[in-house]
Amino acid sequence: MSTRATVHFEQNGETQAIVYRHSDGYPDGLGNDLQTFFGDVQLQTRDTRFNDPCYLAAKFVVWQAARYARTNPLDFLGVGIVMEDPGDIEYRYHVRCYAVDRKTPKIVIEKVDIEKV
Repeated sequence: MSTRATVHFEQNGETQAIVYRHSDGYPDGLGNDLQTFFGDVQLQTRDTRFNDPCYLAAKFVVWQAARYARTNPLDFLGVGIVMEDPGDIEYRYHVRCYAVDRKTPKIVIEKVDIEKV
């Protein structure tokens, strides 16, 4: 069974965008992937948008899609945008964006009690 998770991109204590990931949502999976993603953003862009939760979420979807795509860039499943947490997630990640662009966001990992979602 897959370990589902969501990533809440936040600023000033409010969620601005939510990205759903269908599998490997454990901290040693998705948690590590977020750190790798931040590093890739710093290496591959001049404008990291670490201070903009919506742009950063969009970059994360593109980054994940490239990893999940089969042959064509749009032929991917397993990651997407959601309006709220699905009822079967096991982890919720909070990516807390700061007002300063170059400061890497803080990640807070929350284990979700599936029965209470």
